[in-house]
Amino acid sequence: MSAKAILHVFLALIFFTLILVGCRSGRDNSIYEVVRPGSIAPGDAVPAPRDDVVLLISGDISVTNVDDALAFDIETLEKLRLVRYQVSDPWLKEEVTYTGVLLSDLLAVAGSSDTAKEVMALALDGYAAPISVSEMESWPVLLATRSNGAHMTIENSGPTRIIFPYDLHSDVTAARNMSVWNLERLEVK
Repeated sequence: MSAKAILHVFLALIFFTLILVGCRSGRDNSIYEVVRPGSIAPGDAVPAPRDDVVLLISGDISVTNVDDALAFDIETLEKLRLVRYQVSDPWLKEEVTYTGVLLSDLLAVAGSSDTAKEVMALALDGYAAPISVSEMESWPVLLATRSNGAHMTIENSGPTRIIFPYDLHSDVTAARNMSVWNLERLEVK
């Protein structure tokens, strides 16, 4: 093989490798749209809730505002960066636009430990599902507070619900199993 042919093969391999790395370099941010930048960011104090608590985070976190936990009312939760994306909801069998906070952003604000491996999501009815940190790093897992622009009631799977980009997830069944509605608590482990 000539030196020119070897160079072409080498450059083609580099180009192909760069394409593969670019396709697998973490979460696809084009899935969601930023609705509003947050006024609460990692490192900020999170005020104690003034209204009904819609989410409690406990476990391996460094930021707390009620005893050993981090509690949010809906107003405070929506002070984090809000994003939205549309999914084909597997339960409603229709396209729905969900708005909320990325779980990765929420855990950063909570001061989640760098050694955390999973988050246990617990629903009001006792249903619990583990979500690995690697899932949150790979996918824009959403803690939804709104469905088609409106806050979700308990009767409509709220006030918070975990949403995956079901249309794109490589294992739809696993994503569905981690999609907890009527979410009450997150335990960081």
